[in-house]
Amino acid sequence: MKNKLKIAILLDVSRAYDRALLTGLTGYNKIHDRFVFFSYSPKYIHTGDDADALIQRVIAWRPDGIFAREVVNLQALLELGIPLIVAPHTSLYPAQINVWGDGMAMGREVAEYFISRGHKRFAFLGFKHFQWSLERQRGFTGRVGEAGASVETFIFDNTNLLWEHLPEKLAVWLNTLKRPCAVFSATDELSLLLLEAARETGAKVPDDFSIIGADNDTMICETASPTLSSVDQHVAPAGFDAAAALAGWIERGDRPAGNIMVNSYSIVTRNSTNTLAVDDEQVRTALHYITTTAPSEDIAVKDVVNATSLSRRILEKRFQLMLKSSILDEIKKVRIARIKFLLEQSELTVQQIAYELNFRNDGNITRYFRQSTGLSPLEYRSRSKQATRQTRG
Repeated sequence: MKNKLKIAILLDVSRAYDRALLTGLTGYNKIHDRFVFFSYSPKYIHTGDDADALIQRVIAWRPDGIFAREVVNLQALLELGIPLIVAPHTSLYPAQINVWGDGMAMGREVAEYFISRGHKRFAFLGFKHFQWSLERQRGFTGRVGEAGASVETFIFDNTNLLWEHLPEKLAVWLNTLKRPCAVFSATDELSLLLLEAARETGAKVPDDFSIIGADNDTMICETASPTLSSVDQHVAPAGFDAAAALAGWIERGDRPAGNIMVNSYSIVTRNSTNTLAVDDEQVRTALHYITTTAPSEDIAVKDVVNATSLSRRILEKRFQLMLKSSILDEIKKVRIARIKFLLEQSELTVQQIAYELNFRNDGNITRYFRQSTGLSPLEYRSRSKQATRQTRG
């Protein structure tokens, strides 16, 4: 039996991106059983260790290879001369093997999403000193420019402004933007602050500002109010590829020919973008009521009408004119989207999902879902899981 390879993993597992990388790394090992892993102990166990002491612990462990974020004193690990793959926080390391995302492609994907929903006004919130944020900005502004529009920007300089002071600055910025406006936020953490700023200004999300973040951190996106749409980078396959690359590099000396790329993106739609761009304030009010209430309440058309100052007849006419659909259609669209999301992203039973959406029983939700999709909820979940396995294949 071969001796197992000692791999030091230095990731920030508080972030969704790093957790997905770890899922890929450990997924490779579940199949091939080649690694023994080193990871930092929880901070409450060794409270006195500073960054240099942690690096010395890694060196003393004598790893065969390392997979690391851009940790303090990374240079000391690079000087060990052993196979090392880095997932940078700031910018690429030209002489090293990096795990890196195609930010330009992500930015274009988000722009396409917003354009397809009828948006004419756009904005970007990102970081000044991080290469990946600048790449996402270029992709986004480039595609918006091709559509004949421009992008308003707020670039956060973390060297001159504290994180907790950012919402106040964002509130001022939001008040300068014409509405409705589609905002691409470089991370989910920034999106959360943007929601706080929007509340301070009295703006409605998604009706005044439609917001998409990146990383699809469900702890952030699902607990926010409204829930946040985000770009899922499908990072786990890159972690798997990095593990395979380290194994070949250590055992055969096969240094990877280039960087390991994260280049598959999909947008997970939640309430922060769950509307179309319309200029009519009454229709926006109605859509805001639908998108914030229909995911959890079995609302009727009269409830939507009561949220506006219009009669049912006039509101229905405006829905047909601007959205080419009825009020009831929009209610169903939101509720079906929420059911699909819970079927895809959670392990809730159909009965539990029915309770979440305030259906009287799971028989009602099954009929409701089948009328719109042609499938039962369980059939939809099965097909969704099969499609995911094939994609990650």
